[in-house]
Amino acid sequence: MIDWLEHHLSPCFFKSHFNMECPGCGMQRSLIALLKGNMLESIHYHVALIPFIITVILLIVQLIFKHEKGGKWVMWAFIGTTGITIVQYIIKQIILFT
Repeated sequence: MIDWLEHHLSPCFFKSHFNMECPGCGMQRSLIALLKGNMLESIHYHVALIPFIITVILLIVQLIFKHEKGGKWVMWAFIGTTGITIVQYIIKQIILFT
């Protein structure tokens, strides 16, 4: 399955049309590296993948069990994941243009 994923990566619309990376660029490669067990390589490709996965798991658990404070946990996980993604994107842009 991992080999199939590696050979069927979707091209980034943003990168192919505007010649610059989007905030999600590297997420597919990060997921493949994580599936192979290469956590450091996964973090190198996209820092926010693991927090994103945690956010999705929290959301699914909240939808199933409807914990009293679960909505706040999901909200804060989403805010954290978004913040990490934005910071990573800004750092990538600074590095690319220096």
